[in-house]
Amino acid sequence: MRLYYSQCAVPENRGEGAWEEEMNAEMPKTILLYRFLDAAAALKTIESRQFRISRLRDLNDPFEWRFGYKGHHPEDETIFNTWRESVSESQNKVRGIICFSATSKEPVLWSHYADKHTGVAFEVDCINDPKLLKKISYPPERVAIDIPTFAQLQHDEVSLKKYLGPIMEQMIQQKSPSWAYEKEYRFNIEFEKVANLQFSNGHYALPIPDDFLTRVILGWKCPLEEQYVLKALHTVGLTSTKVVRAKISPDSYEVLC
Repeated sequence: MRLYYSQCAVPENRGEGAWEEEMNAEMPKTILLYRFLDAAAALKTIESRQFRISRLRDLNDPFEWRFGYKGHHPEDETIFNTWRESVSESQNKVRGIICFSATSKEPVLWSHYADKHTGVAFEVDCINDPKLLKKISYPPERVAIDIPTFAQLQHDEVSLKKYLGPIMEQMIQQKSPSWAYEKEYRFNIEFEKVANLQFSNGHYALPIPDDFLTRVILGWKCPLEEQYVLKALHTVGLTSTKVVRAKISPDSYEVLC
């Protein structure tokens, strides 16, 4: 079972967009992705057999889920900032994300997200469905709402949604170029649309299905022992997951796994 979660959706009338199906058919059916955590968080993940979902307000990029705006009067900036924060907070209540990377070789990822190589990377085998799994892009231009256009359409609900829809969709799938080293993929999860969510201590989490977690990669400085982690995996029924230890490449700036 490689599908990480099932999110309910209203069937689409694809019509002339049938070319998208052909494009998706050419994409790899599954993709190996990596989630980096410190050792303590990794053990909690294994013992609970769940991936914790991050709330939007807890993300480390201040531009996440905060659209830009242009064409406004400088004196109105406070008003627009307040409006933008209210939109962000409303989304924080109903959405969360789980982030992965397409690589386990980048040493900066191990330093930033796996506690200076003392943590862990989870390798998962995920169905590459663009409706569920979003690949992040890193363009130099920030997504921005044109305030005069917004003001013109604000009393026309249909036209306003048509204008804002693509902007919002683009906003949640891009970050600034400085984050490109992450090679990020993510699940954007609407809490009410996912049937198997778990909720505990104020946090949502998703169960880890069988055959989804393929490897637990210990950082080259990780204090956890392979057999200890393997036993923890077997205890929760993840008997097919392998445990390996990363090492530093002898001739390149890569982490070998």
